[in-house]
Amino acid sequence: MIEVNAMGKACPIPVIMTKKVLRENTAGENILIRVDNEIATQNLTKMAGQLNIKASVTKLNDAEYTVLYDFQGCEACAILNDTSVLEQGADEYVVVINSDKMGTGDEGFGTKLLENFVYALTEQDRIPKMVVMYNSGVRLATENEKTVNDLKTLQEKGTEVLACGLCLDFYGLKEKLQVGSATNMYRITEIMRTNKVVKP
Repeated sequence: MIEVNAMGKACPIPVIMTKKVLRENTAGENILIRVDNEIATQNLTKMAGQLNIKASVTKLNDAEYTVLYDFQGCEACAILNDTSVLEQGADEYVVVINSDKMGTGDEGFGTKLLENFVYALTEQDRIPKMVVMYNSGVRLATENEKTVNDLKTLQEKGTEVLACGLCLDFYGLKEKLQVGSATNMYRITEIMRTNKVVKP
């Protein structure tokens, strides 16, 4: 049995850790994941369902849960060896970010959510073709060290990173661009018109 210790890890880290183990689990061993919250168990059981893996949850106490992925021979293992299953939604796509926060509500929490989103992009089986930022979204490529590092990771993997030049000027960030290159609104419009767009 393979154990994954995701105790103390915030969403979506337990799912990402488990997905990495799934890719390497060619022998079809059972996997036991340890987490400290119920939401993580729900996310893990949902992923198991999408991959046709039998999953069971055990609550050890209020701050410790286990999720068991039961492979029962190699039926599920064969499914996981089909990369089309792990690469759900394998079409090319571009990510467009128009803010330095994700959603509405608490601003600090919105910043953290967007940081998690950008990190999660680096762990996808199919990374975006491009990441395009405009308005305050350009701060992700200039001022936020967490997102700058993750955008650099995406760029190294082949993602084109673009930031609106007019927006960089407006926010006084043109000289602070740490990753990617500046572009114009005509190009941004063209990219959004001709590609599948994902917006956080």
